[in-house]
Amino acid sequence: MAVESRKLAIYKKDERKLQWTTIVAIGMIHVVALLAFREDLFTYSGLAVAFFMYVLTGMFGITICYHRLLTHRSFRTYKWMEYFLTFCACQALQSGPIEWTAMHRIHHKEADEEPDPHSPLVNFLWAHAGWLFYDMPGAHTYKQYSRFAKDLARDPVQRFLNKNFYMIYIATALIIYAAGELYAGIGLSWLIWGVFARTVFLWHATWLVNSATHLWGYRNYNTDEDSTNNWWVALISFGEGWHNNHHADQRSAAHGQRWFEFDISYVVIKCMEKLGLAWDVVSPSKRVVAKRIDIMVDDEALKIADERRKDAMLESTSQLSTQTDPTIPVEVKQMSSISEAFDALISAASRANEHARNAFMKADSFEKREDITVDLKESEEKQIFEKAKDFAFSSVEQAKYAYAESLEFASQVKAFCLDASHDSQEELKNFEKRGQFITEHTYNALVRITDEVTRIFQGIGRPVITSSV
Repeated sequence: MAVESRKLAIYKKDERKLQWTTIVAIGMIHVVALLAFREDLFTYSGLAVAFFMYVLTGMFGITICYHRLLTHRSFRTYKWMEYFLTFCACQALQSGPIEWTAMHRIHHKEADEEPDPHSPLVNFLWAHAGWLFYDMPGAHTYKQYSRFAKDLARDPVQRFLNKNFYMIYIATALIIYAAGELYAGIGLSWLIWGVFARTVFLWHATWLVNSATHLWGYRNYNTDEDSTNNWWVALISFGEGWHNNHHADQRSAAHGQRWFEFDISYVVIKCMEKLGLAWDVVSPSKRVVAKRIDIMVDDEALKIADERRKDAMLESTSQLSTQTDPTIPVEVKQMSSISEAFDALISAASRANEHARNAFMKADSFEKREDITVDLKESEEKQIFEKAKDFAFSSVEQAKYAYAESLEFASQVKAFCLDASHDSQEELKNFEKRGQFITEHTYNALVRITDEVTRIFQGIGRPVITSSV
């Protein structure tokens, strides 16, 4: 199903500068990869190395680690496993973990609006690769983009990997060449296939998620951007092509939802969970799945589904607000007792509710136009509107951050309950039940506030990228 046709300008086009290092590096690797067409450089062992590295760097590295673990925190794992998977991702040569995570979080925050780093609504080539050749205003230097990945920026190992990812890529290339020479004197074949051809193919598979899955495919959800589900992109990107599902429910570890939407990365994550290498795997949200547009096979059902889809497009309340729901992973202090953890939970939940009230008050003030007291020029009025929107959504983000903290403290409360002696079990379970009630109440309040703020600001131009958490 084709999405509605509209165009975007390149965000802050006049301020952008060409990144010649990136242009030369990507260009040269593409040229060298063309040597894979030489018959004398083809070997079955080289092809096997390419496939192995494609899975290791593409599925375990980019898809499972960079995207689902680091960006969206769809599951948790041991630190050593996180670092190993990040090491695998570095060999994909798609930037370091902090920069990749930051850019992807900005994409979700501004999806298919002008500040989106790679929206195909500019044009297909821009979304596919063109955006890489220019800097990103406000998120170019480490200091600028790291504020969108503060959880990773606090980790010295992730900072090291972010700074030296290209050195890891070069070192791996040399090892693959040497291994090929030792194996059968075919180091050049292994280098061309296992490094350069594999890198180029994985680049384009990843880039197609940015470009093709916002242009072609079908939609399970009426989201407030143009994401689609595309089977052939999902096939070459280890499940990332079920992109509309992902935009509708960003934290879910499962991108495929229907029986035919096969998501091998989710299968691997579930296997890791069974092996004890992953836990807290996030399942699809029931609240989101309830809004899925069902597509059935018989004519009558298709007609009903068509009517539901039209109704969904007309009712703003049925539209899922994905742009204002960035993932906000947090790290909190480990409390020494259940009472301390419970007090911290209450404090975080209170802050979440306070920020949510601030967001609603600003949005309500805007809707009543209380900020407009005199006749203003159109440009000045627009500026006030955008500031009001920026403030409101900033408060929403802070509320979600505080809510995420409350969940972390709630997990500590639960852990204390599991470790407690038999004599204190009943009292501790009371703590757990109260904590669960508080977090659920806070979550429901956040959902209502986010939907209301989004409704009020529907159609108002998006603000400049900000990060206040």
